[in-house]
Amino acid sequence: MAEKESAEVVIERVLLQQWDPLGVHEQPGPHKEYAPYAHDLFSLLMRGASDVQVERRLREIARDDLHRPDSAERDLSAVVAALRAVEKAY
Repeated sequence: MAEKESAEVVIERVLLQQWDPLGVHEQPGPHKEYAPYAHDLFSLLMRGASDVQVERRLREIARDDLHRPDSAERDLSAVVAALRAVEKAY
C-alpha cells in the first residue's frame, strides 16, 4: 500500500510540473488540484494501458473535468514518458 501511495504522490507531482492544464504550478501555496487524478492514472498504468490510452485519459480529464478544451492539441509525449518512468519505478 505504501508503494502505491508513494507512486501516486510522484504522479501528482508529474501532473503539476509537466502537464498543468490549469496553470497553477507557478502560483504560491500547496497544489492539490491534480491529486484526484493520480490514483486513476496509477490504476490505468498498472492495468497495462498503452501510451495512447494514457494520453486519451489526460485529454479527457483536461476537457471534461478541468474544463480546459484548449489543451487538446498539446503534445503530451513528455508527460506520458514521465508517467511511464513512475510506472517502471513501482
